[in-house]
Amino acid sequence: MILLNSNAIVYYLHRVKPYASKVKRVLIERKDLAVTLRIVDEIIFTLIRLEAWRRLGLRKLDELRDYVRRHGLEMFSDAINDVEELIDKLGIVVLEDKGSIKELVEAMRKYNLLPGDALIAITARHYGIDTILTFDEDFRRIP
Repeated sequence: MILLNSNAIVYYLHRVKPYASKVKRVLIERKDLAVTLRIVDEIIFTLIRLEAWRRLGLRKLDELRDYVRRHGLEMFSDAINDVEELIDKLGIVVLEDKGSIKELVEAMRKYNLLPGDALIAITARHYGIDTILTFDEDFRRIP
């Protein structure tokens, strides 16, 4: 099974060269693809931030929060739907995040990771996944 990291999906959806073509090849060739709920969270959040910046000029998180509080998420529906459709259409399995606080902190310290990446790494280990499709150099430190 291959775990798809958020940057791989974001690059694919936004056709970022040369990464998008590499991701597309994996999406076509492999049927054993997975993400975690944490990764889905990162994908959707990143796409919303990009749309808010491009379409509304909102660069700060507080500005985005205020916009969503006042106007809802309607402006970002296409981005959210794209993620849902991609997961459904390709049959990507959404795995439950796994691990303990102890495992999280150990992974953070051992591999010098921020908590989100550490959670992805320990979740992959819990499921016996040894391949993460990512363009994040931080994951290179993890065997």
